[in-house]
Amino acid sequence: MKKSYILSVAIIALIGIVSCSIETEGPPGPMGPPGLDGLDGEQAYVFEFVTDFLPPDYTSFLEFPGDFEMLESDVALVYLLWEVDDQGTEIWRPIPTSLFLPEGTLQYNFDFTRFDVAVFMDGDFPMNFLGPGYTDDWIIRVVVVPGLFGTAARSKPPVDFNVYNEVKSYYNLKDSELSYPNYSRF
Repeated sequence: MKKSYILSVAIIALIGIVSCSIETEGPPGPMGPPGLDGLDGEQAYVFEFVTDFLPPDYTSFLEFPGDFEMLESDVALVYLLWEVDDQGTEIWRPIPTSLFLPEGTLQYNFDFTRFDVAVFMDGDFPMNFLGPGYTDDWIIRVVVVPGLFGTAARSKPPVDFNVYNEVKSYYNLKDSELSYPNYSRF
């Protein structure tokens, strides 16, 4: 009798422990404010510049506006307006990008700090003979995106950063109101 009493108490205690540890789920809470597809606190910014690449260094410094603060962890992406097709679709090319000319290789490249972006041309030939299509009136968009921390985020970014329209859509960026009909570089 003593054994069955102890066993009954043990079973009742076990049932009590298990029933206390089961959580019941209440009704769902209210919908949160609209955001960027679950990217809490992440925000990107786009800036547009029109610039020339002038000798002798073929570099253009594009300063961020004074009221903009780029975090040390943020990253700058830079795109050149390469052309506008017959339907008015802007075609943006990420840099670095290279052109293979009869004279050699020409590359558009950039580096950045928290305060500016330096966009420059580099070539394996003297660039002083290049025409204005290569050097003048470039329309450049700089997109500052939140830095990606962690191995998984770096190995599989949330968007293809080489495609400006994907970056624009993912971060819900608004382009300037400018329009470039029949824009062509070369």
